Parts: sequence; C-alpha cells; structure tokens
Amino acid sequence: MYAEIALQQKIGNQETLTYKVPVSLRGTLKQGHLVEITLKRRTTTGIVWSLHKKQPNFLTVDIKSIISPKQILQPEQIALANWISQYYFAPLFKVLKLFVPTRIFKNKLMKPRTKEKAIPEYIALKKLTIGQQKALDLIEQNNSSETDSQTPPLNKFLIHGITGSGKTEIYLHLAKKHLDQGRQVLILVPEISLTPQTVEYFESRLQIKAAVIHSKLSEGEKYKTWHDIHTEKKNLVIGSRSSIFSPFKELALIIMDEEHEFSYKQDQSPRYLTHSVAEKIQELFPSKPTLVLGSATPSIETTFKYKDITIELQDRIGKAKLPTVEIVDMRQEFHKANKSIFSEVLQSKIRASLSKGKQIILFLNRRGSASSIVCRDCGLKLECENCDIPMTYHARTLGRPVTICHHCGAIGKIPINCPGCKSLHIRYLGIGTERIEEETKKLFKEARVLRADKDTTSRKNSFEQIYSSFKKGEADILIGTQMIGKGLHLPNVNLVGVILADIGLNIPDFRSSERTFQVLTQVAGRAGRSEEPGEVVIQTYSPDNFALQAAEKHDYKSFYNLEREQRKILSYPPFSRLAQITFVNVSYNKAKEQAERTEAALKKLINTQCYPAFITRLHGKYRYRVLLKGDHPEKAIKQIDKKLLEEARIDIDPIHTG
Repeated sequence: MYAEIALQQKIGNQETLTYKVPVSLRGTLKQGHLVEITLKRRTTTGIVWSLHKKQPNFLTVDIKSIISPKQILQPEQIALANWISQYYFAPLFKVLKLFVPTRIFKNKLMKPRTKEKAIPEYIALKKLTIGQQKALDLIEQNNSSETDSQTPPLNKFLIHGITGSGKTEIYLHLAKKHLDQGRQVLILVPEISLTPQTVEYFESRLQIKAAVIHSKLSEGEKYKTWHDIHTEKKNLVIGSRSSIFSPFKELALIIMDEEHEFSYKQDQSPRYLTHSVAEKIQELFPSKPTLVLGSATPSIETTFKYKDITIELQDRIGKAKLPTVEIVDMRQEFHKANKSIFSEVLQSKIRASLSKGKQIILFLNRRGSASSIVCRDCGLKLECENCDIPMTYHARTLGRPVTICHHCGAIGKIPINCPGCKSLHIRYLGIGTERIEEETKKLFKEARVLRADKDTTSRKNSFEQIYSSFKKGEADILIGTQMIGKGLHLPNVNLVGVILADIGLNIPDFRSSERTFQVLTQVAGRAGRSEEPGEVVIQTYSPDNFALQAAEKHDYKSFYNLEREQRKILSYPPFSRLAQITFVNVSYNKAKEQAERTEAALKKLINTQCYPAFITRLHGKYRYRVLLKGDHPEKAIKQIDKKLLEEARIDIDPIHTG
C-alpha cells in the first residue's frame, strides 16, 4: 500500500510525494493523519492525502510513524482543499496552510500567553418580532427532516434586512438551536473590527465561550483555537474569512454577516471567495450545513442568485426608524466662501447633537492628513518611487510629519521645496482622517474625539479598546474609515457625517457605484438605532450621482434594478463570470508582451480584454492584465499552454478589475 503525502512547502512541480505504508501501519493509517517521513535525509512531517495500491515506477521510502492518533483533516476537508487548489489555480502547499496552522503541522506544542476572558454577564434572548419569527420559521421548516422526501430541503438563504432590523437576533436563535443539539456553528464577520462586538453578543446570551479567529492572533492562540475546535471543546466559532477552514466535524450552520463586503475575498494566493467555499462545503460535508447570508446591501450577484430564497426585513426593531439623509453640494459651500471641510449644515448639526449629549460618527474612506502633496508653481505631484500613486501626508502617525505610500508602505520626508522646480510653494491637497481629527478639535473644542483607522488600530485589541470607550460614552465624536461603518451597534449615535462621498466613485471598476452605495448605506445605518430619530449628512461634489441619490432614499431596489440592467448590457456578473490574469515585471514592455501573448491564445476560446492595471506600477514592478468574461473562464485557462502562465497571477471571480 502507498500514500500520497502533502507538505506545507513547495516540492518542485509535484503536489504530493509518494511513500510506502509499512506493514505495521496498515489498517491503522488513514487519510488525514499527520505522519513523520524522511525527506532528503532529514525527518519532517506531512499529511496523508490519499491511500492507494498503485506501485510507482520508482523506489519509495517507508512512512516512519503516525504522529497523532486523531486525523488532522477529515476526507471532506481534503476534498475541499483539492477543489480550492484546482479551481483557484493555487499550489496545494499554500492551500494546506489555510487548513492547518504551522505549529500543528510541525507538531510543536504551544501555550497562548494571554488568559481567556470570562464569559460576559448573562443577557436574556429577546422575544422576536413577527417578521423575525417568520424568517426563523422559514429557515427551520425548510431544513426540517420532516419535509416531503420528494422535495430536497432548501439549505441556503439570504436575509435582506435594513440596518437595525434585527438580523443578528435571528442568527442567535438559529445558532442556539444547533448548539443545544451539540452541533457546530460558524459565524463569519468581514472585519476584525466587528469581532469583539459579535463575540460579546453571542457569548453573553448563549453563556458559552466562542473560538475566535482573526488575523491578529498569536501563534499560540492559533494553536489553541484550532485544537479547541478539532476536539469539539468549542462548538461556536466566530471569525473572519479564514475561520471557514476550521477543523469542523459536525458543522450545522454557516452564517455570513455583511455578505457584501469585499474582505470575504482573499487577495493573495489562494484567491478564494468565501461564498463559493461555503457553498462547496454544503456540497462536500456530510453534515450538509445550512448557509445564511445577511446584509442590508447585498451584492448584486447575491441578490440575483438568491432571488427565490430571500427573506425581507423592512422595519427596524422597536420604535427606531431609518435616519433622514441630507445630501450637501460642496460646490455651493465653495461659492459661499466656506473653506472648511465641514459644510454649514454639518457644523450646525454637530453642535446640536453635542448640546443634547448625543454621539457623532464622522466618516471618510481615507487615512492621513492630506491625500497628496503638490507644487503650486510647476504642478509636480509627489509620488511614491516604487508605485504610480501619490504619497499621503501624515502629520502625526509616526510622531512627526512624514509621507507614506499606502500600497507599499514606503516612508519619506516632507520636502522643503519642490523636487522638480525647487519652488517653496508646496501645498497639501485633499483630506484624510488625521486632518478631520485636527479640524474637529479646532471647531468643537469641548468635544472628546476618537479616531479609528488603520493607523490607530494596528496594535492587537486596539479597535476593541476604541469601540468599548466610545460605546461607554467616554468620547463624543468617532472619526474613522470603513471599519466604523460596518454593523456596529451604538444606540447613542444620532448623527453621521460623511465628509466626502466622492472617494472611490470614479475608479474605473464596474463595481465602483455598488461599493459607494453600500458604504454610504452602511455608515448611515449607524445613526438613529434608538427611539430618537437619527440624521445623516452626505457631503459631495457629485450630488446628482444615482448611487448617492439611492443611498439618500434608502432605496436598494431602484439601485439594484438599474445596476442589474447596466451589467446585463455589458455582460458583467451576474450575467457572466470573470477571471483576471495579471503579469508583473520590472519591465513594462515585458509585462505587456506576456499579457498580449496570453490574450492571443485565450481570445479564441472566450471574450477577453487586455490593459494595464489602474495602478500600473506597484512595489517597483509594472502590472498588465487580461480579463476573461464568460460562463466558465477557468476552463478556458486550463486549455492554453501552461508555459504562458508560468509568471502569471490568476484570480478567479475577482472583486476588482481596475
């Protein structure tokens, strides 16, 4: 008998290595066992990927021993890993790292340095509204074993509920039912910023400890969390996209909150989409888990795909109403000689909220103090030496004024004069969260201000501390980027100000309007979550843009209908599927030549476009792309000469096409 062994390291062009199963291990060794093997005269570990009786035409070495009596991976997880590797064109050793922490693989025991927090004080489950109960009944009835055997149970749903409609309470009741039966539940959240709130919500009401997974975990914490799930010590798992690869044995329910968020797509190989992985789990896992997606602004693709299995929640809980939204034309503010980043309307409403003891959120999707540095004499814009994008001015992030590239991380000094014409007339253009913080403190001296962006939340638990402080009322104004606009429940916030809605609106990407609508609707949803009505002010130089007007009216349906028709005309998802092949080279011409050769082979099989990336040079290298559009772009890629793709980055179902 022979075994194919998978390793967490590259092994030439092979995905697995073949080893002989010694007589002593036959009958004991199973698929998914972690074993000790000899590789190039040294001892290492690998996972038994498959077992077979086909004798290879080369000498084989015996497996030395089984390290752990329990299988590290179940057969269905191995099948899932194989699918990810093939579908997303990812090496198996990289896929394996998604499923098994390095310390587990190397069999190195670790203890986390931090002690686990106690379960929060008990909070009773709320009685569901009529709408919530109907949604819960629909999901549970369609997954009941008592349904007509001729009709297979529906096991996937979209809950399309406006902000504050009580989606989380439905998740809670669904989770409780399965956990009470001793089964496993996964709650997916798009951002680390939502994790502390979600964990507190579920633990306090269910009175159990959750296994929490996110990118800020230490190696010791990753080890313990994996082990707790693998041994079924913890059956409730809450985390970001990577938690979908946890070692589940009896997974009954997957809930994907804020399903529209782009962070559910992995941006490095393996470039998986969490939605697709979740649906594949439903197909492969014996437990056939129910999949529930939730959002106030579901993606166009999800709404289209789930149109017959969508549950609508159109009312907020209790007496809370959707906030009133006002669009302010910043061109008119300029004509009024108002040079502040705050319109007169927003300034007035901030003062009114502060006088009532209410809290305020100010949102801008950009860090830093200024978005670019420009010479007023010759027009030279200070750009990153490695990337084709402007450097961003940061006044205080590093304790001193610096310029930072938000793509490659390069840090530069503030120029005294223009590098081109030597002029002293240097100007900082645009705004960032740092600048808003400075202006806010100048205009509203009595206000206590917090800022939450990538710069202030880089340390472990830093966002949790900011969120907790603001929720306790220790600050009046919270300034931030996207992380403060997603699912946070802050009942004392009655005003949200969007400083500049235009950011991202004109990016050459077919999803830019959708993204703008989603971000504005989500951040607006933070206001008025108590009985007192909330207000939202959206500042813009493009007041006639349809995405902004739809957000003003909370009108998802009209936005969806228009966006769907535009995509149908242009044959974009959901009316086709995409794949993107990117060539990266220090030479622009070489990257272009590689892309053009590949497109020439592909256009005989599928619709293609060839173009330089929106940010053409990044990290000192040029990027050129081939976009594929059709029913099965991955099949077209598999039909061309593999040599064309040796230096390519392949992204199936890409989120960004610019």
